Amino acid sequence: MIQKIIFVLFIFLCNKIAAQEPIHYTTKQGLPSNHIYDIAEDANGFMWFATNRGLVKYNGEKFKTFTIKDGLPNNDTWLLQADLQGRLWYFSISNYQGYIKNDSIYKFPVQDKRVITPRIIFQSKKELWINSDNGNYKKINDTLKTVGNYNRKSQHLYFDDLKKAMKNHGSFTDKDTNIMHIAENEHAVLKGKNLFFFDSLFQFIKKIKVDLPTNYRNRKISNVGLLYNQIYYYGIDSGVLFINFKTKTTKFFSFKELVNVVSTKYFRAKGLADEIQISIPGHLLIFDFTLKLKKTYSFPKELSRISHRDSKGNIWLADFTNGISLIPNTQVHANYYLQNKKVQKINKIDGDFYAGVNDVGFYKLDESLNAFQKKMNLTRQNGEIYQIEKLKNHKTYFVSSSGSFFKKENSYQPLLFKNAPQSFYTSTGSFKNSIFFDNQLYLINGGTIFKATKNLKKVINKEALLHSAIYKNQLYYGGADGLFVLKNDSLYKQKSQNEILQVSISSLLANKDNLFVGTDGRGVYIYNRNEIIQLKNTDGFSIQKIIQKENTLWLATNKGVHKVTFDTSDVRNSKIINSFYESDGLLQNNTNDMYVEDSLLYAASDVGIAKVNIKNTVYKQQPKLYFKTKKDTLTYANKTRENISITFGLQDYTNQEYVNYQYRVLPTQQNWTKTQTKILNFSNLSPGFYQLEVKATDQHFNQTIATQYINVIPEWWQTTTAKIGFGVFAILGFLGFIKILKSRIQEKEEAKAQLDKKIAGLELQALRSQMNPHFVHNSLNAIQYYIQRNEVELSEKYLVKFSKLVRLFFEYSRKQHISIKDEVMLLNNYLQIEKLRFEDKLSYTIEVDESIDIEEQLIPSMMLQPIVENAVNHGLFHKKENGLVTVVFKKIKENSFKVIVEDNGIGIIKSKEMFKDSSRNYQSKSTDVLEERLGILQQSNNWKIDYKIQDLSEVNTANGTRVTLIFNQPAL
Repeated sequence: MIQKIIFVLFIFLCNKIAAQEPIHYTTKQGLPSNHIYDIAEDANGFMWFATNRGLVKYNGEKFKTFTIKDGLPNNDTWLLQADLQGRLWYFSISNYQGYIKNDSIYKFPVQDKRVITPRIIFQSKKELWINSDNGNYKKINDTLKTVGNYNRKSQHLYFDDLKKAMKNHGSFTDKDTNIMHIAENEHAVLKGKNLFFFDSLFQFIKKIKVDLPTNYRNRKISNVGLLYNQIYYYGIDSGVLFINFKTKTTKFFSFKELVNVVSTKYFRAKGLADEIQISIPGHLLIFDFTLKLKKTYSFPKELSRISHRDSKGNIWLADFTNGISLIPNTQVHANYYLQNKKVQKINKIDGDFYAGVNDVGFYKLDESLNAFQKKMNLTRQNGEIYQIEKLKNHKTYFVSSSGSFFKKENSYQPLLFKNAPQSFYTSTGSFKNSIFFDNQLYLINGGTIFKATKNLKKVINKEALLHSAIYKNQLYYGGADGLFVLKNDSLYKQKSQNEILQVSISSLLANKDNLFVGTDGRGVYIYNRNEIIQLKNTDGFSIQKIIQKENTLWLATNKGVHKVTFDTSDVRNSKIINSFYESDGLLQNNTNDMYVEDSLLYAASDVGIAKVNIKNTVYKQQPKLYFKTKKDTLTYANKTRENISITFGLQDYTNQEYVNYQYRVLPTQQNWTKTQTKILNFSNLSPGFYQLEVKATDQHFNQTIATQYINVIPEWWQTTTAKIGFGVFAILGFLGFIKILKSRIQEKEEAKAQLDKKIAGLELQALRSQMNPHFVHNSLNAIQYYIQRNEVELSEKYLVKFSKLVRLFFEYSRKQHISIKDEVMLLNNYLQIEKLRFEDKLSYTIEVDESIDIEEQLIPSMMLQPIVENAVNHGLFHKKENGLVTVVFKKIKENSFKVIVEDNGIGIIKSKEMFKDSSRNYQSKSTDVLEERLGILQQSNNWKIDYKIQDLSEVNTANGTRVTLIFNQPAL
C-alpha cells in the first residue's frame, strides 16, 4: 500500500514536457558537431557543451568553439564538471587535463605524462579528483598526481589500510565482491546490504542497513562519484543509491518506480548549488540535499541521452546525433490543450471552460482529466467559430458558420426558429454573431441582421459584420468597413473625419463609459460619442479580443498578448505594462482569443491553447547583462581613446528579441539613450574616469543595469602642470592678441575710408566711362548730320532718345541696385541710339527668361552698359559686315541669374592687336573700371558675381566676343 502511495506521488511530481517543439541547435546554428557528450553551466550562467570537435560556449546569441588551437589538449572532450571556485573542468583521453575560467584555458600534465581516460568525478568543497581506468588523480600544485588505488571491477577508490580494517572487523575477505567508497576523510564499504563507515584512521564508526535490490550485484554499474556536499551516489542500470556521509544515511531510488524505466545504459549525476540532478535517457530527476525527490521531467528519448536543468529552469537535452535541444523554462511551467488544432474562441461561463475548434466543434474542459472533451460537432466542414458567450437572457450561445447552439441546463441544443427556412441554417456563412438587446435576440446570418424571440424578423441587409456590443443603450456593430449603430432598424455609420473609423473592426467591448474598439492593424481606439481616442502604443496590432480588468486592458493580438494600463489622465498614451509571446510559453504569437482569470492566462491560437501562470516567478527574473570584456575597468590612452568600442550581451537563451536597451555615461550624461545595437562606440572621450551603465528592460518590464568602468588617461599636454603653463601662455597671448586686434581695427577703419573714397571715385569714373566724350561726340555728330540732311524728324527722334538716355544715366548712377526691368530699358535706349548712329549696320536683341520677375529681381546699377558699349565700339565698329549684339538673361535659381552679352564682331584678340598697332593707342577704360567694381561688390558680401570674357574663335569657328556674368545675391 505504501509503495502505491509513493508511486502516485512520483507520478504527480513527474512533468511530461511535450508541448511546444523544443528549440534545436545543430551545426546549422554554429555547433562544430552534433555529437554532444555532456552539458554544464559555468559560474557566470553560460552554457557549455562537450563535443567530439571541441568545447563549446553558448551565450544566448552564438556558439563559440574552443579547440586545441585555443589550448585544449584534445578536441574530443567528453566530460564537464563545475566546481565551487568558479572553474569548469574538462576531461578527455589525454596526458593533460584542466579547466576553463573566464574564457581562458588552463591545463595540467598527468603524472609521468600518462594518458588517462577520466570516467568518474569525486568532488568536495575544496578539492576535485578524477577516476580513470588506471587510477585516481588529484591536482597537486600544477600536476595531476595519483592518489589511492583503483578496482576496475567495482569502479571505485580504495586503500589497502581499509582492507585491513575490514578484515579486523570480520566483514571482509578477498573472495567477496565489495564496493568501497571514499569521502574526503571518511570511508565506506558496502557488503551485501550492509554499509560500514570508517574514519580517516580507518577506525570503525557505524554500520547501517541499505535498501537495495536483491540482485544489485548482478546489475551493471553505470556510474559512481562523490558530490561536493558529501553525498555519494552509486548508480546501477535500474536505479541510484545515495549515501549521505554527513547524516550516515542512505536512500535507493528505482527508475521503474520513478519514471517507468526498467534499465538504462546511460547515467549522469551532477551536484549543483542547491540540488542534485540525475540524468538518464528521456528523463531528468531533481533531488534536494535531504535526498527528497523534488521534480521529474520526461521528454522524447531520442533527443535526450543526457539532460540538464540550468539555474533559470531551462531544460537542455543532447545526444550523439541530433545536437542540442532547449526546452525554455516558460514551456516547463505552462500547460497545453488541443494541440495542433485551430482554436478560434475560448471562454469560461458559470465555471465551465469552453473552446471552439475550427472545422470540428465545441469542447468543454474536464477538470478531473485536465483535458478538453468534445460536446458539439459542427454540422459541416469549413465551420468557422465566431462566438462563445453568455448573453443577457442568461443563455450561453455557441455561434459558428456551421450552425449555432445554446446551453439549456446540461444539454446543448441547436438554435432553431419556427418560420426560418432550411437555407437559414445551411447557407454559406450562416451564423456569425448573436446578442440579446431590448428583450430580443439579434443575429447576423450571412449578410443579414435578424431579430427574434421564437420567430425571425429581418432587420437589414449588411455584408461583413462580425461583432456587436451594447453601449449607452444602443446596439453597435463592427465590420470590415468600420463602426455602425442600429437605430430604428437602420444602420448608421459614425460621422467623423477620423481615418481610424474606416479601419476593419476585429473586436468590441463596452462598459458604461466607453466603447473599446479593436481594429485590424491599428490597435485599439475608444469611442465615447464626443471623441475618438486611439491608444497609440497599440498601433500596429490586430486586436482579436479585449478584456477589461479594473484599470487595465488585456489585448489578444497578432503579436502576442499585452496588458495595458488604462490611464484616465492621459488615455492616448496609456502604456503597455506586460507582454507575453512564444518565448513566454504561448504556442503562437498570433492569438485568436484569450481568457484571464486571477493569475492564469489562457491563449488560443491556430495550434492549440496555452495556459500560463502570469504571476510565476519565471516572468519576474531580471535580464542578465554582461560586458564582453575581462576587466571591470578598461583603460585607454594615446590613440586608443579616439575610438572606444564596448560590446555587451544579454544572457538569455529564449528571449533575445523582446528586450530594449538604454545606456548612459556618468558623470557627463545623466539621461538614458536608447540603442538598437549591442556595440557602443565613443569617440574622443575627454580624460577622466567614467561609469558606463547599460539598462535592459524585457517585455515584463523587469530591469537590470550593468556597469563598466572606463579610465581615459590624459596626454602629457592634458595634465595639470601643462594646463597651468597653457593658461599663462594663453593670458600672454590674449594680451598680445588685444594689441594686435586694436591695430587691425585701426587698419580696417583706414582701409574702409579709403574704400569708400575709392567707391565714390569709381562711381564717378564709371559714369564718365559710360558717358565718355567719344560717345557724346559721335551722338552729337549724328544729330548734326541729320539736321544738315534736313531729316528733322530723325534728328528730333535721335535727340529725344539721347536726352532720355542721359537722364537715365544720371538717375541710375546714384543707385546701388536697379531692377532688371530698368536695366533692360536703359540698354534698349542706348542700343537704339547706337543703331540710329550705325544705321542698318547694327542690330540687337534682348531676351529675358520668363521665369525671372523683372520688377522684383535686382541687379547692380550701370553694370551691363559698359559691356554692351565695348561690344559695339570695339567689336562691331571695325567690322565691314553688319553686326549683331545679343543680351540674354537666364534664371539659375532663386536670387541667382546669368547674363550673356555676345557680339559677332572682330573679337577681343583682334581688337587688342588693333589697339596695340594703332598710332593713337586709344583704348576704353570701361573694362578696367568694370573689373575693379566687381571686386568691390565681392568685398561688400551683398553680391557674388562670376565674370568671364571669351573670344568666340576659341569656343567655336564663329567670330566675336562673349561676356558671361553670373549674379548671386546672398543678402541685401
